[in-house]
Amino acid sequence: MAKRKPRGIAGDKTICLPIADDIDYATLVDDRESYRVYLNQQIEQHPELFPVGIEQGYRFHGWSESQRQGIKVRRIYLPSTHQAYQLRPDFVTPYMSETSETAAKALYLKHHGISYEGIAYVLGRSEMHWYRLCQALGRASIVGSTVKTEAALPPI
Repeated sequence: MAKRKPRGIAGDKTICLPIADDIDYATLVDDRESYRVYLNQQIEQHPELFPVGIEQGYRFHGWSESQRQGIKVRRIYLPSTHQAYQLRPDFVTPYMSETSETAAKALYLKHHGISYEGIAYVLGRSEMHWYRLCQALGRASIVGSTVKTEAALPPI
């Protein structure tokens, strides 16, 4: 029987790309050449967001579609490190469970004491969806987070 490759931690091979408001993400992700130009610009502007070895080149490694959000996300492969990464847009939450804008509204309501039932009434979906979303925010690892300025760090 073949030995399975150990699974990594969920999210450890995801790069969150900043997508400006004036960019049509659906069109960008469908156009391979435009996406490559955009990605190269992001690598040049924000090298700290990308893994070591990206400067030695990458190739597109397919794409997947989020069933939850109905958006495509591209994948890249780094031949120098033999690693594949998912390129997630910044307008969806980790695990692509919700858009960032809608999640922010849910958190605002929760901060003001609205129950999950009330959030579901206002924003749709089920109470458990909003409960899980709020709980999932604690799962994201801040160890790999990028901080561009020391002033942005909390005091010790």
